[in-house]
Amino acid sequence: MCTGGDESEWQEWQGSLKEAGEGVRSVVAAAHQTGCMVAWLSDGHSITSLLTQEGGEKAGQEEEEEEVKGSGGGVLGMAVFEVGRDANNITHTMTTLIPHIRKVGHSSWCLAVAVVSRRSSFLASFGEVWSRGRGGTAGLSVVMVVTQMPPSALLTLLTSHWTFTMMDTLVINYKATGSEGLGVYCHLPYTRRGPRVKNVATWTPADGLVLKTSSLILDKFSNFYGAKVNVTALPFPPYWLETNDEYSGTDYLLLATVAQALNFTIRVIPTTDWGEVTGLVQQRQSFMATIIYAVLPDRLHQYDFSYPYEYATPTFCMTKPVLSPQYLSLYYPLSHGVWGCVLAIIVFVPCVWLVLQCLWQQGKLYGGVNGGGEMTLEVLRTLLGQNLTRNSGSGWVRGWWVRVLLGAWLVFALVLGVAYRTNLTAALTIPQYPPRPETLEQLVGVVKKVTMPPYGAQFKDFYSKSDSIVFKALAQRMDFVKTAVEGVSQASNKQAHIQVRRYLELVVAELFTETDGSTKLYLGRENVIPGLSAWPIPHQAPYKTHLDRSVRAVLEAGLYEKWSEDVMTEAREQGRKRRQKELQKEKEQKEKDGQQVVRQQRDTTTGIALTVSHLQGPLLLLLLGLGAGTLSFLVEVLYYRCVGVSLG
Repeated sequence: MCTGGDESEWQEWQGSLKEAGEGVRSVVAAAHQTGCMVAWLSDGHSITSLLTQEGGEKAGQEEEEEEVKGSGGGVLGMAVFEVGRDANNITHTMTTLIPHIRKVGHSSWCLAVAVVSRRSSFLASFGEVWSRGRGGTAGLSVVMVVTQMPPSALLTLLTSHWTFTMMDTLVINYKATGSEGLGVYCHLPYTRRGPRVKNVATWTPADGLVLKTSSLILDKFSNFYGAKVNVTALPFPPYWLETNDEYSGTDYLLLATVAQALNFTIRVIPTTDWGEVTGLVQQRQSFMATIIYAVLPDRLHQYDFSYPYEYATPTFCMTKPVLSPQYLSLYYPLSHGVWGCVLAIIVFVPCVWLVLQCLWQQGKLYGGVNGGGEMTLEVLRTLLGQNLTRNSGSGWVRGWWVRVLLGAWLVFALVLGVAYRTNLTAALTIPQYPPRPETLEQLVGVVKKVTMPPYGAQFKDFYSKSDSIVFKALAQRMDFVKTAVEGVSQASNKQAHIQVRRYLELVVAELFTETDGSTKLYLGRENVIPGLSAWPIPHQAPYKTHLDRSVRAVLEAGLYEKWSEDVMTEAREQGRKRRQKELQKEKEQKEKDGQQVVRQQRDTTTGIALTVSHLQGPLLLLLLGLGAGTLSFLVEVLYYRCVGVSLG
């Protein structure tokens, strides 16, 4: 079934194209740039009339044909695509065909697509399908429509689809100037008088191509002339803050600066979740989602990104390891190896003494002491910092070997005692926390659960597809919570929360920091995954060049980092004041109930003062020493009364 009109109308259209062929070729040659790929698309064999040169040579007649010209012709290559007039489902056909057209553009930095048809349904289907997906080239993409229709129909076409309204699109309308010539039109969405269709050039056989503007391709987005631009975002401190319908935050300040540079008015579309934020961008109801988004490979299939402006890599938050009980501080000053050596020496020295004592009793050595346990007692006394004891008469130490052994031991006890006491003071003054996870590999080896907000499902899918064992282990431990506050509140030494570092810093500063600046939480030193972040924008967004230029200017001026520092400083100050108010209310309430609240204020600038809690270990040791002394005294008294022999 023929869908392009009766045969007479089709023949008339073929004749019109043949007459206008030279003019169309002139416009196409002026529209694209040197080194550009040109793809022709038509509904039938009408394209042959346009590509036929004066000598009768045809550039393409097959359904899909590609011809590469020399570099002097200004065209890198040419491809011809034709759709039969009897195609039942034009949209389905376009969906199958356009990916091939985009593939042609991969070999060039520029792609010019010329669509030839008089059927509005064919052109509308092309406009609808072409706006979907990513462009066929990383550079310029120009669409040229060759048609023949009255002005009213032309206006309807140019204002009905994103491809014709917003993108770089030219419409070459045959006999639009009231003569045998061509009229070239484009749609300008933003002007001083609002959206309008502008006649940019004409072509006649006598005068040739006459430009009415400086260029065929006009810059549509250098100035929005104060028009309202739809954006989407949700509160995400410190990037986007919302208070009483007033917005602030680093990303809002960046958006406001871009709006001032491009002269547009910000209109924030209300949204309920993050899926809707980017969903409206995909539907092109929102020009951009002006909130930080990590650039992930899977997301590139759904939407494009602006120029990356932030290294917003996610990190993890956990509770700091709890200090061991204070009485264990007696063990901190020396390492495990040193303690082992001390115990070995305490056992070894008395053994050496016993051996030498036996040799002295056998008459093989000169000297000795009065009493077999005297040296052992002196070893323990001097190690605990006590003085040597002295007996009456000629003295208890006799013999050179006794003096050498005792002297060596005294030097050892002095060095060990000084080292222990100094290290003990340092350990009590500056407590040392147990080791804690700082890298992703350490994290997955310690925690049993990792939480993220709902949008973390994309990260979980990304991690699970990774070849890294660490990322796969992280994906297996991931779970989701509604808010970051909920996730941080659940953090422990076995559970962590992952989110953007700057956002976590703000949450901890506002809600989990004491008045003295201390907090029970910490952020990992290593980020979970390095990467860039940017604003989501629709695929083939024609304003991306101007948006990226404005964002780069802000970054190069250092404004974004300055805004971030200001927001974080203000957040910490507000959190401190809020905590002080809460403590003041708590104090007033307790005083009202008859309870006197005494708090010791810690000066963070001069260090932490020693308290009774820090001295639990020494006090406990003192009590043990007093108990041992009392016990030994009682044993000595009982022994003297029962045996009648004094120990000393």
